Amino acid sequence: MERHVTSATDSNGSNQEFDIAVVGGGISGLVTGLTAAEFGATTVIIDAHALGGRARTTDRDGFLLNTGPHALFLRGHLQQFLAARGLSPSGNAPPGKRVRLLRHGQLQTMGLSPIGIVTTSVLRPRSKVRAASLFARLPRMKTNQFVGVPWQEFLGNEADDVAGLLATIVRTATYVNAPERFDAGAALDQLKLALAGVRYVDGGWHTIVDSLTTAFESHGGTVVTGQPVSSIVAGDTVTIETSLTSISAKAVILAGLAPDTVGRIVNSGIPDQAGSSVRAAVLDLALNRVHDGVVFGIDEPLYLSPHGPTARLCPAGCGLVSLMRYVPDGDVVQAEDGGNELDLNRLVRLAEQVGISSNDIVDQRYLHRLVVAHGFPEAGGGGMDGRPTIDSLGIDRVLVAGDWIGPNGQLADASSASGESAARRAIELIAGHQGTRV
Repeated sequence: MERHVTSATDSNGSNQEFDIAVVGGGISGLVTGLTAAEFGATTVIIDAHALGGRARTTDRDGFLLNTGPHALFLRGHLQQFLAARGLSPSGNAPPGKRVRLLRHGQLQTMGLSPIGIVTTSVLRPRSKVRAASLFARLPRMKTNQFVGVPWQEFLGNEADDVAGLLATIVRTATYVNAPERFDAGAALDQLKLALAGVRYVDGGWHTIVDSLTTAFESHGGTVVTGQPVSSIVAGDTVTIETSLTSISAKAVILAGLAPDTVGRIVNSGIPDQAGSSVRAAVLDLALNRVHDGVVFGIDEPLYLSPHGPTARLCPAGCGLVSLMRYVPDGDVVQAEDGGNELDLNRLVRLAEQVGISSNDIVDQRYLHRLVVAHGFPEAGGGGMDGRPTIDSLGIDRVLVAGDWIGPNGQLADASSASGESAARRAIELIAGHQGTRV
């Protein structure tokens, strides 16, 4: 159920004061708000739109479309945060025991196991042994030795076919298509996390949004939506100016916002380590039949996976397939320049190549250059530890959280990990500020 509050005023019409205000109502903001509220802080979450951010799910006649392909990492921070509160969503692992790899325009099958690797025709005989050895050693690998090493440089030490396979799987686990800048240590850590298992969520990711919102409100949290925040001014208290009102708080956390949005709101520069955004072109196909099989592109940055009925995202007997092209770092082609048509046509050809015809499609949605993450850990910036910190704005009692913040996790796991850390730090700050207590 969508919650919508248009103001934050008390019964006398005066603006409310809160211990903690969270600007941004996506996964990061909801984790931040819930953590603060669990400590007993009076907390408000403010968003210009409905809650959910990029975790929103759209219902199109029973087909539940996430905002791009989403998978929950079973050993990631978000899943652990949810499970600790009894909020772990149901769902299933993607059908990935055997996948198809697209190389030179041809589809070849490979099992994602040591036996599958050594029997595939995708790899040369010597490469099969090397790949099997790498995947066997990966869970115990000390990845800190590769921090500061570009992913492309790491891959350069492998045979072309092994490097292509590693690049493909890491691209799938991170959405990052920037091998010359992406940190190898971060890439390998995310690969280890992905191989530990992922889940497609029943009902879409908005079920996570709803469960976090309900938990937040059960702890007395306030939700304000439909009010863009224009500025934040720090003084004895921190004042948040929205399109309709002013809200005062002892501490503010900007959660899940893009770096340039953060800079605009606080009227200050953002940390240089913020990096560039990660983007993808996404085509969702609602089918009148079930489609099985996962496809990863080796020499093209492509992906295809049936998210429904793997998870409960479509009507019985139907299918929901997500296709994606990982946009290369630095590719700034816009829709009006032909990028829209080029990306879409390539995804349509991939669907046709796996046997999906126009007669199978009952609905479709195309998202051009969707922002998947607002930043990624760069080798030149020191990898995960080099990312901006929760207090990197340098403004008293104004913190930041999101998928580009902090040393822990990537994608939604970074959002939740930094959100929890920011909330805990805000509690400490306001408890020590002029002797006040939460």
